[in-house]
Amino acid sequence: MSSYAITGASKGLGREFVRQLAADTTNTVLAIVRNPESPDISELASNYPNVHVIKGDVTDPKSLVEAASTAATITGGKLDVLIHNSNAVDPATMSFNPTQIPFDAQATREFFDLPLSTAVYGGIWTTNAFLPLIEKGTQKKIVHMSSGMADLDVIKKTGISYAVAYSVAKASINVLVAKYTAELAPRGIKVLALSPGWVNTWEGEKSPQVLQAEEVMLKQFQAVEPELKGQIQPEESVRKCLQVIKRLDAETSGLFLSHNGDKKWL
Repeated sequence: MSSYAITGASKGLGREFVRQLAADTTNTVLAIVRNPESPDISELASNYPNVHVIKGDVTDPKSLVEAASTAATITGGKLDVLIHNSNAVDPATMSFNPTQIPFDAQATREFFDLPLSTAVYGGIWTTNAFLPLIEKGTQKKIVHMSSGMADLDVIKKTGISYAVAYSVAKASINVLVAKYTAELAPRGIKVLALSPGWVNTWEGEKSPQVLQAEEVMLKQFQAVEPELKGQIQPEESVRKCLQVIKRLDAETSGLFLSHNGDKKWL
């Protein structure tokens, strides 16, 4: 029997993590979401009695402390695996290149605010809030979802100069994971930065603009992976990610790996 907590669990990859983990009825799955009444996660939880939906906003440290406290009452004060999946971006600025960042202090802070608040600051607060539970768990694993878009070779080979704030936040996660590993290794805690691949998490019909953007990205990604045909589905991504998490040990702790368990990001 294992226990898992997943942030950003109301949609996309987070919800798929919950679904696949809950399929094993011996698991206890904690879905950390801002809105527990969200139809997507509440409906999923109604189908799996081993799923517990907990209110927790990763941009609010107090909220995360309360979420960890609630989690402790469900799991008996312990947790095996924490997956920090939360992430947010501003679609309006995703296409910006570095030279388009304005000469304005407030505007620049706002440019980076969403991904830094959810992925980086939220990653720190989530990890620290749930750490006492992880220390009492059996597996003692902490996973931060990163991205191949933070890989320097990928940026150089593809020529992708946009998605600046998103990529900077994910690169920060990779360093954060290494720092946590250096601190927590003596306690037997393993930490990993994990890229899920290029995943189709879009819900609903895609606009012509989105389809065009994906076609541009595909051509750029093919500079790294010539055989790439397109995005993978959340089911495949999460299935492979869980295999990597299962293999996480002291040797791989602190690394930045793909859903394939290596540096093959696509």
